[in-house]
Amino acid sequence: MQIISKSFEKFTVDVYNDTIRELKRTSKWEFVGMLLSSPVMASLFPGWQLRSALDLIKMGWYLALPKVGEFGASRLVLERVDPTIRVEEIRGLRYDGVVINQVVTSGKNVRTVERTVRSIHHWYREVESRYAVKIPHVIWVVADEGSESKLRGLDAVLKVVPRDYETRNGSMYKARALQYAMEEKEGWEWVYFHDEETVFGEDSVLGMADFLRRGLDVGVHSIVYPVNWRNNVFSVVETMRTSNDVIGLSLSPRGIWHGSGFMAKSKVEREIGWDFGPVRAEDLLFHLRASRKFKYGVMKGFVYEIPPQNLADFLKQRRRWIAGIWDGFRRMTFTERVKYSLGLLSWYSAVIGFITPVFIYLKDASAPLPIGPFLTGPIWFTLLFMLKDGFVTTRRYVNLSKRDIPVFMAEGLLGLMLEAVAPWYTLITGWRDKGFHVIEKN
Repeated sequence: MQIISKSFEKFTVDVYNDTIRELKRTSKWEFVGMLLSSPVMASLFPGWQLRSALDLIKMGWYLALPKVGEFGASRLVLERVDPTIRVEEIRGLRYDGVVINQVVTSGKNVRTVERTVRSIHHWYREVESRYAVKIPHVIWVVADEGSESKLRGLDAVLKVVPRDYETRNGSMYKARALQYAMEEKEGWEWVYFHDEETVFGEDSVLGMADFLRRGLDVGVHSIVYPVNWRNNVFSVVETMRTSNDVIGLSLSPRGIWHGSGFMAKSKVEREIGWDFGPVRAEDLLFHLRASRKFKYGVMKGFVYEIPPQNLADFLKQRRRWIAGIWDGFRRMTFTERVKYSLGLLSWYSAVIGFITPVFIYLKDASAPLPIGPFLTGPIWFTLLFMLKDGFVTTRRYVNLSKRDIPVFMAEGLLGLMLEAVAPWYTLITGWRDKGFHVIEKN
């Protein structure tokens, strides 16, 4: 069977391992660079004062410090661990159970679903042929009644959610479909959760095989976004999500909020379920509840997805995430509410990071705290290094060279400005948005 795009031929274990090794080669120097940037920037902006409302506004910038700490810690962890896939340790593995690869779709992006299904079958088969690694699998495509007609020709089991199906707590959108599919399962051991565009590679399957040997309950893949790559602001800024994955998974897979690119034992899904009521971030609540009781682990390898293709999809996707957090607050523990409140506060204050330099040069060259000048360097260098990580994790898949770095970084900074605007867009428009926006993925 041919995969739809020849670019998928790059989704191999060798390319993944080369990418990880490049990240590791620079990790200690990035940590040193962050440390050195602190006194250097402090020497450029030596003064400090707290005299006006303008100085108070500048303090909002410091809400980015948790990300600085996470990034620095992840550099140290990457120095000590080996995230590469050692094929010889997995070769010949024959798994006894069966994995359901489950794709939930609105039915609007049929070609995208077809591409995902074909990639799954292809790479399971290739891994068995090349490495004698066999993981029995079946693919489920889950769609609402009325949207299934174009999906019937796929090489997958089609599960149709009846129009009159209702969950006990009134869950809607994707959560409703996930709950229905869960109730249809019987006797399966593992479920791997795909979005419509979550494409497998050779490294995805080998990383899964490595994970299955370890006796854990939930596994999480890092996601990269080279599919339908357009080399524009929206493609580049999405690589920051991969940077966040690398950072978060280096420290703890429990910190990763994924609606796709993860797998869980059926017993975990049955115990947690998806019936959280009418929320738009069922994946967040699922992971929060599962992480309280079950054992999480990192799956080596990537899975491959599509970045937003236009500004409207970018903003509406972010609005759905933020609104999903709002939806989930009353279902969280106190500690979780504090954590996600701080996260939202940091996101809302991100715009200050872009207007603070303007404030500094228009009014003064000071910081509002004595330690402020020493924090400037690590905050900016963290953002730049995260963009650099995004470049490293993507470049082999979309044929970027070192000559492309300046344009990539410039587009990334523009994308970060859009990220800073997104929560304010949500605040202005989110109150009237009650739906579940599906971005264009064909």
